[in-house]
Amino acid sequence: MPTGRRAVPRPDPDRPGAFLANGQAAKSGLNRSVLDAGWGVFLAVLRAKAESAGRTVVEVNPANTSRTCAVCGHCHADNRRTQAAFVCVACGHTAHADVNAAINILRVGLARQATEAA
Repeated sequence: MPTGRRAVPRPDPDRPGAFLANGQAAKSGLNRSVLDAGWGVFLAVLRAKAESAGRTVVEVNPANTSRTCAVCGHCHADNRRTQAAFVCVACGHTAHADVNAAINILRVGLARQATEAA
């Protein structure tokens, strides 16, 4: 029965600085596959639900959306001072970092949807 504890690699007594194999590489590959399949299933269900409700799903690359100011558009790593706080170093705009990123994602999604419709 699994105990919920992570497998900790033990040092290899014959090779200083090396560790005994514990199967972690195989586990991480499996975890990656499960995550990939999970997102695919989630998107398929989301598209089906949206279609049945007369809505559309627009995929947006979220890269740098939490670093970009939703007011002035300035993108910098220092804008995201903590996990939750967003403070733009250019214009001083403050917001919760997730709310700021959501506004940026919405803006990109609406722009992409408008160009696809045209």
